[in-house]
Amino acid sequence: MIGVWPGGGLYVMSADKLGQDLWVYTTFGMTNSDMPANATMTDSEVETDDQGRVVRQTGTLKAKEQAESPGGTAGYGYEMLVITRENVDWPLGFMQWTVNAEILNDVGILKRVEDYNGLTVQEIQVAEGDLVNVLISKARQPLPLGVDLPNGRMDLLVATVITDDEMEWSMENGRDALLDKLIAAGVGQVSERGRKSILQG
Repeated sequence: MIGVWPGGGLYVMSADKLGQDLWVYTTFGMTNSDMPANATMTDSEVETDDQGRVVRQTGTLKAKEQAESPGGTAGYGYEMLVITRENVDWPLGFMQWTVNAEILNDVGILKRVEDYNGLTVQEIQVAEGDLVNVLISKARQPLPLGVDLPNGRMDLLVATVITDDEMEWSMENGRDALLDKLIAAGVGQVSERGRKSILQG
């Protein structure tokens, strides 16, 4: 993303104000004033270590048509969060997927979340052979709901890991209804891989 996303990055921090032993993984720079990106990377080659983490990437920058920003928003209009109960690597793989989808491929995640009251994505690769299903929705309290920046509105989107049956249930009943159930069950917008489905009594 060097040259494509100047000033952007991915950050991990303890989130003790949200709860004990919580961690937040977040994008930074999706709302920069020079976003959406007007360049893309071609001929990209990536080298990874034995744990699948990127250690080196090379490529060529090429100009591209700048995607249209959602009206009144700062850059892409959002920053993405993942909240976990442990400090692990997989959320960084999800964040990389998010950044690639948005900055390199202009998928319009915020618009999709708004159009469909949330967005579910199945089997995102977060490491070699490691897949997750997620529900992406706007932040709910006690998280900040967004803020007005000098260059426009910023929403916080939160990706929450969901089970296969929760994914299927949301297709018929709605993504906002699934988020309501996650909150009512005490899961909220915190990702716990391997947790029991809220649909199983």
